[in-house]
Amino acid sequence: MRHLLLLIMTASLALGIMAQTNRIFIEEFEIEPGTIDSVPVMLTSVDPSRGLQFNISLPAGLSYRSSEVTDFSNGYHMNMSCNYSRKDSCYSVFIYPPGRYCYPADTTVAVAYIWLQASNDFKGGTIITWKCRGSTIDNNTIYMDGDTTMVTVPTASLIGIPYDMPVQDQYFNLMGRPVSSPDSVPVAIQVTTGPNGERTSRKVAVGH
Repeated sequence: MRHLLLLIMTASLALGIMAQTNRIFIEEFEIEPGTIDSVPVMLTSVDPSRGLQFNISLPAGLSYRSSEVTDFSNGYHMNMSCNYSRKDSCYSVFIYPPGRYCYPADTTVAVAYIWLQASNDFKGGTIITWKCRGSTIDNNTIYMDGDTTMVTVPTASLIGIPYDMPVQDQYFNLMGRPVSSPDSVPVAIQVTTGPNGERTSRKVAVGH
């Protein structure tokens, strides 16, 4: 019994430590092909952060239209800019204050909205949020976790996908950045696109 209690306490402590990370993420969402929709960019903060920056890689058929900060960010006088990087084929997003304002610690909240447009033939895909950073009030770097977001379309929109479409696998590290092979990292996220266009993800642990 004591051994079992020790295991439970150890697991709870590990989960608590895992939860105590600064993180920028977009929750999974559904979008209708041929439409424009806004999605919130979420911040989970452990430390006070004076502004944020991160990269977003979009799947084929999903394009960036515009963005703005939320009322919460407005309360901290945050500004926002978004630039396309041809080198990395991604959007670099910056959220920053005019003075020494800071996002508070110990909160999970939407800090920005990004409007995305799905093409008429969009069948779903994966958004990668990576290279996430913040800064302290003294401008020291705070490294933040990124995220891998599954974007789906209504089931009716998948009608017409050829069933001989090959199964495709993509791999990402726990920061949400693509990797060429799961063997290159201790733990990878495998995203599988099936013949019917549906996407599933799972963690893959590789022994080294």
